[in-house]
Amino acid sequence: MISLQVQNNQQFRINEIPFLNKNDFIDSVSEGLSNGFSMIGLFPIDKNQPYKIISLLADPDSSSIHITGGEFPKDKLEYESFATQYLQTNYFECELAENYGYTPIDHPWLRPVRKQNIILGNKPYQFYKLEGDEVHEVAVGPIHAGVIEPGHFRFQCHGELVYHLEINLGYQHRGVETMMLNAKKNQRLILAESITGDTVIGHTYAHCNVVEGLTDTQISLRAQVSRSVAEELERVAMHLSGLGGVANDIGLAIVSSSYGRLRTLVINSLALLCGSRFGRGLFIYGGVRFDFNDENVNQIISNLEIVRKDVSAINKFLFSSTGALTRFENTGIVSGDLAQQIGLVGMSGRASGIETDTRIHYPYGAYRYFPVSLITLPSGDVFARARLRALEIDESLRFIFEQMENLSGGEIKTDVGATNPSSGVISIVEGWRGEIVHIAFTDNRGEIMQYKIKDPSFNNWYGLNLALRRTAISDFPLCNKSFDLSYSGHDL
Repeated sequence: MISLQVQNNQQFRINEIPFLNKNDFIDSVSEGLSNGFSMIGLFPIDKNQPYKIISLLADPDSSSIHITGGEFPKDKLEYESFATQYLQTNYFECELAENYGYTPIDHPWLRPVRKQNIILGNKPYQFYKLEGDEVHEVAVGPIHAGVIEPGHFRFQCHGELVYHLEINLGYQHRGVETMMLNAKKNQRLILAESITGDTVIGHTYAHCNVVEGLTDTQISLRAQVSRSVAEELERVAMHLSGLGGVANDIGLAIVSSSYGRLRTLVINSLALLCGSRFGRGLFIYGGVRFDFNDENVNQIISNLEIVRKDVSAINKFLFSSTGALTRFENTGIVSGDLAQQIGLVGMSGRASGIETDTRIHYPYGAYRYFPVSLITLPSGDVFARARLRALEIDESLRFIFEQMENLSGGEIKTDVGATNPSSGVISIVEGWRGEIVHIAFTDNRGEIMQYKIKDPSFNNWYGLNLALRRTAISDFPLCNKSFDLSYSGHDL
């Protein structure tokens, strides 16, 4: 494979990227995909030159990222689709077509990403329809009865069984990537915190890594530990929220409210550190804004001791309940082979047996010195996705207690210089949903000319689509909550 090979958060020069002709580019990317690499990006390196694109392939075995450039004829932006053989590239190709007019020839399912009704410029998009006696369509959303964000779901059903679910998103496309390019330096942190309201720490962590990589900034171990503790607090809080959601969807209201009570303790612990229950304002370029002290450390440990004790009892009740297990087991299955093919990431992938975790395979921050355990389950059903949350809560609490009891010394902030010109950085962070990717490139003046974001929901919405096949439509809310995906993280 012809590529520039870099590590997570490593700065590189743009002129080091090999730009190949179209055919060589296709051959090189195909070779990487055939070796089991996963695609994390496919887009132009400069929005003003859409005919020059790059492919980013991640190799977990070597903890490296392969960057390959391709230069296409300006009047013929087309190529043989990778997705005919490598399904994981499907949505990346759809995004490239939607944003820059590329035609992936023989693409298996070219569909909108953030423009609901058109593909390739102005072509109308036709939703899939199942024909036959007693077949009916159920449309849900985009406006929902509750307070969730807008998304449209079309179920093709025969009786109560779902044979096909099509998920249509993009109803609140905010243009975050464009705003990142146009924003002032002190505004970008606020934008990063606002990408997905339930993943403030995850996205801000990736954004800070990118900026610090572009400025050759090394932060102290104490600041790295503070960031990772905050990331694990966010993971625990959202996994508790997810468990409360699946419990609520099967009618276990007391269990659901019990998880909610513990989540409040966790986010209050984050507020003890930085004043915000969601972690806003904690991260700054070069470190963190607030430090641990004896008072907040003791209170956080006290809070989490309650969480550790009580969540054990609640989990024991939930996962020994015959009624709960009847609803969880063999519901919404995504097999390991299928999950691997479509590129599921994070918790959703690990619940189908995929052994990937960014904290382990592309370690960053404190995880380079204090590793976490890789946890997977094989069944790929609602039970696996729920049970994995419980197991990850236990592991996150272990990590937090270990760090809080052995905090290293040092400053919490390092001065940050100017961004280097004609350079790039790729940052991969393991948010609570999974792999978050932020990518930035600078021009010859050191100004950011391209900023790309990939939330784990970009990969995983298709997993929910597949989980509903041959599943009763009444189980949709349960399956949906077991994935617990983000609309805003997808829509950007």
